[in-house]
Amino acid sequence: MIKSFFVSSLLLLCVTIVESSFLSNFAILMVVPDLILICNVYFGLLNGKIYGEASGFVSGLFLDFIMGVPLGFNSLIRVIISYVAGIFADFAIIKGIILPAMSAGIATIIKRLLILAISFFFPKATLNPYGFISYQFLFEFIANIILAPFIFKFLSYFNRYIDIKDTKNQL
Repeated sequence: MIKSFFVSSLLLLCVTIVESSFLSNFAILMVVPDLILICNVYFGLLNGKIYGEASGFVSGLFLDFIMGVPLGFNSLIRVIISYVAGIFADFAIIKGIILPAMSAGIATIIKRLLILAISFFFPKATLNPYGFISYQFLFEFIANIILAPFIFKFLSYFNRYIDIKDTKNQL
């Protein structure tokens, strides 16, 4: 379990660097697609609630340090979303196109609702850069839905290193 957690943390760090360094510099993108959110949903669906929470916390800390928002803001959002995804770990088959796209869309909506709820308590902070009904949210929603099957497929190549269910069955 520790080995798989370190491998998934390394993957999350790489995705965080790609998202914050490369994708944020493209002028044609109105909003950067949230690749880290999709990875968190994948880890939650693959390994369950506790593993999803841990990966959500680590990826949230990576984002908090890079974005300069209050420490714990992204961690709280990603822990909740990963936990919700982990609830369905025993029922979900993460292969295909429909479930990855649907889970990424639901996670994007939950993320936006959580940001709105948290920004309600901190009205002077710039935690809410755009509204719930806006072109930016629509672009992020569509981009996450389109990219989710590809990211799920890419992460499935690392299942040998990050899947803890297989190691439970071998004991």
